[in-house]
Amino acid sequence: MRHLVRTTRFALAAIGVQAVMVFAFTAPAAHTAPHRIPLAVAAPAAQRAVIEQRLNQAAPGAFAVREVPDESAARTALTDRDAYGAVIATAQGSHMLVASAASPTVAAMLTEVGSHLAQATAATSTAEVTDVIPAAANDPHGGAFTSMILPMVISSLIGGVLLTLKLPRLRDRALGAVLFAFGGGAAVALIASHTLAFLPGSYLALTAAIAAPVLAVAAFTIAMASLIGQRGFALSGLTMMLLANPLSAASSAPEMLPTPWGTVGQDLPAGAAATLIRSTAFFDGRGSVHAVVVLSLWIAAAGAMLTAAGLRAARVSRAVTAAERVARAAETATV
Repeated sequence: MRHLVRTTRFALAAIGVQAVMVFAFTAPAAHTAPHRIPLAVAAPAAQRAVIEQRLNQAAPGAFAVREVPDESAARTALTDRDAYGAVIATAQGSHMLVASAASPTVAAMLTEVGSHLAQATAATSTAEVTDVIPAAANDPHGGAFTSMILPMVISSLIGGVLLTLKLPRLRDRALGAVLFAFGGGAAVALIASHTLAFLPGSYLALTAAIAAPVLAVAAFTIAMASLIGQRGFALSGLTMMLLANPLSAASSAPEMLPTPWGTVGQDLPAGAAATLIRSTAFFDGRGSVHAVVVLSLWIAAAGAMLTAAGLRAARVSRAVTAAERVARAAETATV
């Protein structure tokens, strides 16, 4: 009977883990919808009012409209990652600008929106759509990019666990994390930019952009385990797998997740990684400041925890050494 109770208890625990993981990964996708997606509009006042009215009627709260003076300013907004798309309306008609490199999902949605808005600005029922910064030809729908983020985070976790278990000294773990991050960044960048060719841009810049989140995840895992023991592995795994990955918005955009989870996801390593890598590959680094700050803070936090673990180890070592000296002195006195 005791064996049956123990087996049932572990089976229920496994069922709970499975249910939590399925919920964590599917809940954001099940509630995907636009929430204040930045959209630039260049149009005369009367037409702009009609456009904003139609947007609010069709999808209340879906778009955050930003007025720009002309098409040149609208293109700049897209290349600077200040907007995902732009509506350009003139007396001759209207057309839509998108940047599918920022999010193929949002670009497809905006293309459909452009067809509906055409009726508000001209007699035609369709609008011309120009992809200002297109996604890679080998990955037009962003599937390869999305598929890269999860294994990158998982492998970074595994790397952190391996380095912690195999390297007893903290300084060796820290050095190992740095070597792992830059070596892993170079390998993943080679696969993504050359072997499979779904990420354009400078190879060295991509290496750095990939190495940063790898270091953040691996160093955090090492630091947590060094500070609180093997429970740190579980805590790091829960943070990165059940929270950071589902909220990364790598397959869509942060604005497509329910509020405030899109914002929360960008403050975690997986979301920051997706933004940083996209910005580096397609936008020459524009729009990556927040992601760089977030990853730097995670790395700094890991460094602080490793330092705390080192100071604690030094205190313990000094206490043990002092105790040994006292014991030797006592033995000498006895003799």
